[in-house]
Amino acid sequence: MITIVIPALNEEATVGICVKKALETMRNLNVEGEVIVADNGSTDNTERIALEAGARVIKTEEKGYGATYRQSIPHALGEFIIVGDADDSYNFEEIGPFIEKLKEGYEFVIGNRFKGKIEKGAMPSLHRYVGTPVLTGIMNLFFRVGIGDTNCGMRGFTKKAFEKMKLKTSGMEFATEMVIKASAVGLKICEIPCNLYKDKRDHPPHLNTWKDGWRYLRFMLLFAPFWTYLVPGITLMSIGILGMVTLFARDCTAPQLFVDVVKPKYFSLLLLPLLVGSQIVSFGIIAHSLSYTKHYNNINKGISSLLEKFKLEKGLLTSLFLFCVGSLIILYLISSNYWGVGPFIGDTVRNDLSFIATAVIVFGTQIFYTSFLLSINILKVI
Repeated sequence: MITIVIPALNEEATVGICVKKALETMRNLNVEGEVIVADNGSTDNTERIALEAGARVIKTEEKGYGATYRQSIPHALGEFIIVGDADDSYNFEEIGPFIEKLKEGYEFVIGNRFKGKIEKGAMPSLHRYVGTPVLTGIMNLFFRVGIGDTNCGMRGFTKKAFEKMKLKTSGMEFATEMVIKASAVGLKICEIPCNLYKDKRDHPPHLNTWKDGWRYLRFMLLFAPFWTYLVPGITLMSIGILGMVTLFARDCTAPQLFVDVVKPKYFSLLLLPLLVGSQIVSFGIIAHSLSYTKHYNNINKGISSLLEKFKLEKGLLTSLFLFCVGSLIILYLISSNYWGVGPFIGDTVRNDLSFIATAVIVFGTQIFYTSFLLSINILKVI
């Protein structure tokens, strides 16, 4: 059985058209089905028109595009579910390929408007040439989903797949969440061409370009701690460490080399990317342990594996070792300055060592407290 779910908010001008097209198409395809109109608080004649057209109306209390779907889809009687907007921008006479792919065993089928036909005026140029391609590119980079149109509103999935995805968002970012989690839980995904037509609504679209675009991006950033934290953090740390190692080697072996370009005092500036980067990495590890991404096996496998092997004692021993190394360097600098202990080293190298000791001690301190935070969540000691 097929259930077509159509979210609606004051769509009296078009909801009847959509319902009639959907029911007639299912009859023509000789498939048993129903249409659910999920009414998200309409104040016009949307409910009456939908009922007269033959739909079952589910009233949803929580506001928002995603909330409407989350509250209405559990009422579906069909094994296969197809969703699409109520403004007639997606033609429900064209749902045949979605049904066929679901029958073939695909668990999630999404349309690609760029492989289909986009009617003139159906999609703003900003969305067509910038917004959707950029968001789709970021999604494929972060999550390796492998689709070409993350924002297509017509899609199909099995009811079991919907339950497996455990969708949570309430706004327009629901469309992004669905694609990411479909991939994350290992659903069998298929992308097919889909046409987009100029909507026939009699009011402005519910989509807000900048607000909803940010919500799409925000969800991806929150759901991808590897890219949000670890990539920039490790990059900054690498700049700091490589810079320090290079300058320290120069100051030990050839202190006059490039001194006019990179003066000895610039060594201290490398503490900034090093320490900021290490703090971001620390936040990233904690964020992953707290994030619900850890419930999805196909995301951040490397971090998950490290966290599974993590033990509080290992973190504390590592922090103790780093603290001791930094302290010994400081003790050496003090003793050699006042009592002449150890071989003679120049002021430039002494300056370098002082900053290295500072960095190592800060690392140790970060690891110490990060280990306790991780233990609270992973080992569930409280």
